[in-house]
Amino acid sequence: MNTFSKVLTGTLLALSINGAFASDGVEHNTQAFLDVLNAGTGKPLEQLSPKDARAVLTGAQAGVKLTLPKADVSQKTIQVDGQPLNLTIVRPAGVKGELPVFMFFHGGGWVLGDFPTHERLVRDLVTGSGQRPCS
Repeated sequence: MNTFSKVLTGTLLALSINGAFASDGVEHNTQAFLDVLNAGTGKPLEQLSPKDARAVLTGAQAGVKLTLPKADVSQKTIQVDGQPLNLTIVRPAGVKGELPVFMFFHGGGWVLGDFPTHERLVRDLVTGSGQRPCS
């Protein structure tokens, strides 16, 4: 087999393998989600007031039934520079003693998101890592 044939055969093989594992564009479930978002008639979040943007996030989650991983959740308020700071502490269910801690900062540019909107994610992180977050 000459060099050209070897290169052509290798190229065709690579194309056939890539075609079997990859497709053009966005994954179909993600595309369906994006299509629903694009079909909406509301204003983009960045054009809403913070209160209205929060309501969109909360409303989007309202119809979703979640099964939350078991965890022990408590609240604590600490003082930072004379100001109260509310913390939500989540521990793996039934685990006693000292645990490593990580901080979880909810997304949304300090405007959107709080513990209720991110509770499932926080509980998943806790049960998967065995650590406790403060959020």
